[in-house]
Order: sequence, then structure tokens, then C-alpha cells
Amino acid sequence: MKRRLIPIVRQLVQKVVIGKTAGHRPATLQVHGMIASILASMDVLDLMTKRYLAEVQNDFEEKLAAGELATETKRKELLNR
Repeated sequence: MKRRLIPIVRQLVQKVVIGKTAGHRPATLQVHGMIASILASMDVLDLMTKRYLAEVQNDFEEKLAAGELATETKRKELLNR
């Protein structure tokens, strides 16, 4: 089992570079391989999710201020759209 996992792990993490820093600052860490791409994709998805949620919130606040959600009928119409 372990022998089958080693090539997969090697594809995910091809190289790890630990760099020295001056003073008492933490060392730098760079990871190369497919795992770096996966982590970068996750960061992009997080950013897109936050942006989408902010746009939804802004849209809701605009509709609320414009009176588009003032009655139950208007709220139902909006939800049906």
C-alpha cells in the first residue's frame, strides 16, 4: 500500500524549499508541485466566493432601500424570479 502512495505524493509535492530569514522572523516555505496549484485554486475560489457574497449583499440592500421587498407579495415575486 505504501509503495503505491509514494508516486502520488511525489507528484503532489515535488520540492519543498525552506529559506532562512534575518533576525527572529520565521523561515520562508515554498512548495512546488501539483499541491501548489491546488492551493492556489482554493485561494481563487475563496476570493470568488467572498466577491459573490458581497455582490448578493449589496443587491439585497439596494432592493431593500428601493422598497422592492416592502411587502410579502414583492418578496415572493423576487424569489420566484
